[in-house]
Amino acid sequence: MGLRFRNQQFIFFLLATALLFIYACANPVAPTGGPKDNTPPEVLRSTPSNQSVNFAGDRVVMTFSEFVSLKDMNTQLVVSPPLSNPPEFSLRGKNLTMKFEEPLRENSTYNFFFGDAIVDLTEANPLTNYSFSFSTGPVLDSLSIKGKLLNAFNLQPVKGAFVMLYDSIYDSVPYKQRPYYLARTSETGDFVLNNLRDSKYLMFALTDINGNYMYDMPTEEIAFHDSLIKPVFHGVKLRAAIDSAGVLTDSLIIKTDSVLTVQEDHIHDSISDEHHDHSHIHDAEVLTQGVVIPSYTMLHFRETDTTQRLLKGSVIRKNVLNLVFRFPVRTLTFKPIEPEYSGDWAITEYNTNRDTITIWIPEPVTDSLLLEVADNGIVMDTLDVALTPALKTAARGKAAEIKPEKLTFRPSLKASKIRPDRELRLTFSDPVASFNPEKIRLYVDTILLTPEIGFLDSLQLRFSIKHKWKEGEKYLLEIPDSTFSSIFGHVNDSAGYKFTAITEAESGLLKINIELPVPGNYIIQLLDDKEVLLEERMISENTDLSFNYLSARKYLLKAIFDINGNGKWDTGNYLNKKQPEPVYYFQKEVEMRINWSIEEDWVVE
Repeated sequence: MGLRFRNQQFIFFLLATALLFIYACANPVAPTGGPKDNTPPEVLRSTPSNQSVNFAGDRVVMTFSEFVSLKDMNTQLVVSPPLSNPPEFSLRGKNLTMKFEEPLRENSTYNFFFGDAIVDLTEANPLTNYSFSFSTGPVLDSLSIKGKLLNAFNLQPVKGAFVMLYDSIYDSVPYKQRPYYLARTSETGDFVLNNLRDSKYLMFALTDINGNYMYDMPTEEIAFHDSLIKPVFHGVKLRAAIDSAGVLTDSLIIKTDSVLTVQEDHIHDSISDEHHDHSHIHDAEVLTQGVVIPSYTMLHFRETDTTQRLLKGSVIRKNVLNLVFRFPVRTLTFKPIEPEYSGDWAITEYNTNRDTITIWIPEPVTDSLLLEVADNGIVMDTLDVALTPALKTAARGKAAEIKPEKLTFRPSLKASKIRPDRELRLTFSDPVASFNPEKIRLYVDTILLTPEIGFLDSLQLRFSIKHKWKEGEKYLLEIPDSTFSSIFGHVNDSAGYKFTAITEAESGLLKINIELPVPGNYIIQLLDDKEVLLEERMISENTDLSFNYLSARKYLLKAIFDINGNGKWDTGNYLNKKQPEPVYYFQKEVEMRINWSIEEDWVVE
């Protein structure tokens, strides 16, 4: 009896162990410990196979190299042609099953773009941009579109953006619909859309911040092609094709089943002739007369946001406010609500981009201010600010030290050097109310000079000291205490600056002979190798430019086609079919050395 009971216990133990083992296999969990896994899962096989034809089933089963899980499948998956009901997904072991909830169309190629929805179980590494295709008929759509996505301002490749195709000609579709086809750009900005059917498409690119495949956020960057495009077959280029006269030709031959045909479709169908096409075909492979395999360049940009917003309002010094806006303001007004002011109660200055304004209040009534801020007549915010910054906390047992406020300035000297063709500038922290010109002393050796001095702006923030600097001469500028007085009554501390005028022997000269592509307004910029702007010139015709007194370093040359003549680069607008203003770069870096003179020819294209 006891033996039988023990046997029953043993059998029960074996059954329980087997059930636990089966449950563990069916419900894998991420292991803990060990080195971090950065390898995404791989598809080992699928039923049917990827890009198969004559599919008649109701499900696809994919087997992976490891256990996987699904992440945001409902938003990541894009199916073309679209399905009325999304597929149902299930995981069992290393298999993912996609079951269709409706009959599929006959003789149609289906594309499934999974985005980053399939991840491994251990570290959630995504199988990025995985796509699966099959045809319910005997033919798989085999047309393609390829191209490159570049940043419109600096022509750098854009990585990880979506390039989308729509089978609608309406401009509003990127705002309202998910794309019919899509691909993601590579590290080099290249993209390829495969398995396309023969039709005309609207092409749009998007940096999709919220992951819904629609252009619905003002901070998302976009690109668009000016006209409808048509995919082509990227066929086999067969040399030694013999024409009817027995002469060797170089034609594009397309093999479909057992039939050889020559591709002759025209691939460019313009929506409108009113707009210049700056998202153009590049690196096209011309394989025979009238036959082109195109590659499209699209320019990626952020539209100007029309929803203005005050990002930040702060007190940078006593009685000095700084307002930072989302984008350049048009007509800014600000009204003190409490206390009330009359007349010219404030002095204001915009920065170069007009997205930041500094407000000086020379005679504040109180230590606080309630300020209403409006742009173009629309009230954006009401600020309640203290006009005196909080004092820094002193060490324990010590009283907080209150230093007398001073008017400060900075000179335009770099490494105690000045270019002979430049003036010396002083930029002040606050508008200057008065100054004593007789206190300013400029010497060469011990000889007192009489430079031309004066303010460059109506606010009296920028002060100029002009002199015919001689190469190699050493100068001394002395500005005694209280030479300048601000609108707040603050005065400067004494300061002295020793500097030398640069010589040609310790600098370089760059001459550029410029040939423009078309007449118009161009901004020619000299940049350092980090693309920081150093100098710029405006030209409107072929010309020669010289950049002198350059330090030894690498330089870039950039041209902006200033179409509207406003002196700056302007972004694009999708609904107005306006591409960003074109930019061009000289084809190489210019490496300057001291005492060098370099001359280059630049055909801007």
